[in-house]
Amino acid sequence: MPGTVATGRNIFYRGYVIHEDVPTICYSIYDRRPDRTELATVGTSLYAMKWVDSRIAIEEKLGDTQVTIQELLLLARGMLAA
Repeated sequence: MPGTVATGRNIFYRGYVIHEDVPTICYSIYDRRPDRTELATVGTSLYAMKWVDSRIAIEEKLGDTQVTIQELLLLARGMLAA
């Protein structure tokens, strides 16, 4: 987690890091290595784990297609905004 002050605990889950910003209130989800960019902020560690599970499920469904996860997420956000 480059550039951040790591206070609180880290949960390593399926290759992702779920960082406890404020216990039971705010958790940040960081991507897999090597970049570890921040992907999302959620309210509980359980919700963070569900978020990771859904992202992994999307990646598995994409399989060998040419679409990246970022393109799919942008498409999904656009559909939610409509």
